[in-house]
Amino acid sequence: MVELGNVWIAGHHPHTLSLSSVWVLQTACWRYLRIAKVAMMEPKKRKSFSDEEDVLLLKQALADEPYRQEHGKVMERWNSLAVTLVSSPDFTRKNLSGKTAQNRVNVLLVAAQKKNNASARLSGVTEAHTEKDVLLDELLAKIEDSKLNKAAMKKIKEETNALNESAGETIRRLAVERLKRQRDEDQDDAAGSLTRANKFAKLVDLLRAQKEKELEARKQQWEQERLDRQATEKRFMQILEILAKHS
Repeated sequence: MVELGNVWIAGHHPHTLSLSSVWVLQTACWRYLRIAKVAMMEPKKRKSFSDEEDVLLLKQALADEPYRQEHGKVMERWNSLAVTLVSSPDFTRKNLSGKTAQNRVNVLLVAAQKKNNASARLSGVTEAHTEKDVLLDELLAKIEDSKLNKAAMKKIKEETNALNESAGETIRRLAVERLKRQRDEDQDDAAGSLTRANKFAKLVDLLRAQKEKELEARKQQWEQERLDRQATEKRFMQILEILAKHS
């Protein structure tokens, strides 16, 4: 119980305080409550990723390759990646989501790309490469290769569709021309009609075979270019690993 000018303390008789003292006490209590309320409302600061966590995250990204997934399945792979990391005893962060993992890797990749661009402008300067740097360079190379591969596959699909459409148009055009010739010509005997039909079928097969041969040649060319890029990237990564060991 509190009376004007009195403060009750458990187990003791009330102590008489002056009005000014009561006001000071109340003001202090209100100030404390406001500070406590603000502290409760302030969001907790996010824990920064350590270098060890970054290394484990990059290794898992290289293993799971979420960037190679088709549209609509990318986040599924990132979520799976996050679950794998959280279940690892070596990974200390236990509240990792797929989106957080993706954002962190993107931040690291952007920083690594800027660093590589700056290093390229400094000719003759050798910089020390850590394990994290090597992993980032490898991931950048794989992502670039994935982009080129997706672009090549898209082009192959487009050319295949164009081939089918072109073949269909050719067949329809030849069929129309054949019908026109049949209307203009006198009725031929069965043997003559069969001969024209065979010629028409052979012509269609020839056009289709030619288109397929051209498409196969393009596929082989793109595959050879992809293998050449992989070989170049492998040699580059070996050089980086050697530099990292001697740094």
